[in-house]
Amino acid sequence: MTMRAGFNLHHSDLQEFLFAPIWDERNGTPLSILSALARLGMDPWGEAARLADMPRAAAASALAVILAKLPRNEPEVPNYAKISQHLVQFLPEGGSKPSDGTVGNRSGNGGMGAAGNIISVQNIGLILALAAVLVTLQVNGWLL
Repeated sequence: MTMRAGFNLHHSDLQEFLFAPIWDERNGTPLSILSALARLGMDPWGEAARLADMPRAAAASALAVILAKLPRNEPEVPNYAKISQHLVQFLPEGGSKPSDGTVGNRSGNGGMGAAGNIISVQNIGLILALAAVLVTLQVNGWLL
């Protein structure tokens, strides 16, 4: 049985990178790249695959820009460039290879992207609302 795209590991060669710790949070919990990207509303596997396709120096620069967007409560500013240079070493050489079922589709969700899931939920809500109106009309005798 094939696992639904929303639950598979997408690019298994990216796991080492995605689960690499960036720094420890104030409470002592390590912050992974996966968690950081998710906090910023980014697709972790898609972004990791994009970074893996870049030369290391470019990937480190792009990752430093991403990390700088993370909210921080500490007064000292981390050396994002140094942290990023360390983290990109966990990316696979030569880019990422999609797992089974995701060939040609880095988002792993049938090509719909994040907005596709929202649209589907909105359509279901609209259908349920219309069904409720039709039931109400029929119960009140206004619909034959």
